[in-house]
Amino acid sequence: MSRRVLAALWAGLLLCPGIGWTESIVFQSTDTPPIWSPALPDGGLGGSLLRLVSEAAGVSYTTEYLPVKRFRSSRAPYIVGDPDILEDTRGRAIFPIGVFHSAFFFHQPHQPPQRFANMEAMRGHVLGVLRGTLEDKAAFEAAGVRVEESDSMASLVRKLERGRLDVAIMVTASGLHVIRELFPLRTQEFANVDIPGTERPITIMIATGDAEGQEVARHYRRALEMSLSSKPYHALLQRFYGKGVMPASSDELKKFIKFYADTWEE
Repeated sequence: MSRRVLAALWAGLLLCPGIGWTESIVFQSTDTPPIWSPALPDGGLGGSLLRLVSEAAGVSYTTEYLPVKRFRSSRAPYIVGDPDILEDTRGRAIFPIGVFHSAFFFHQPHQPPQRFANMEAMRGHVLGVLRGTLEDKAAFEAAGVRVEESDSMASLVRKLERGRLDVAIMVTASGLHVIRELFPLRTQEFANVDIPGTERPITIMIATGDAEGQEVARHYRRALEMSLSSKPYHALLQRFYGKGVMPASSDELKKFIKFYADTWEE
């Protein structure tokens, strides 16, 4: 048997579900439905994508959910979510598996929806954000924008409804999800305006500072392309977003895969 055939057989074994890293690992996440949530089937969209890629990689895992503040400062070796939210900058292999966007949210009886060209256009408004997610808070306040932080998106939505906030920045899918949960008969009172340039990746992040992390990352690297081009992957996206909204071949996802490829390419 040739060396090339042996290599192909070995690669095939690594991509078979159930054959891979034998020890169960723990991923840390935030409870941000419908992308990540223990209350949703398969843990939401992100949880479903994580399960699909992990099965292809042959990696067994569980998920631990943390508040945003603790999540941001976590130094855990295995994390899922947006890399930019983490304070820990240690070397990690980062595998993009999806994309999300953010939007301005309004409660129309209090504040009609509008597009802001820049922060100066928001002068005089009260802006709501999740605690710890706005790095340039001082710049907004210097521009005459009062920033109010909350510990949950539910709190942001309630403050919008009460008129305590003029506008809130939230992950689009999550904001819509929370509004439907809190005000199912009044969803038409709320509006959202997409913020250009806010596309961010849903990722699997693995610290590669030791042999274990390097090996686990190797399994995910070998499974990534196969998973993102599979029919089950497309079916998951269509279930959550609708047909053709966020295909695996989207330019946004390709951009993030290319950007982070140097964290896991051999």
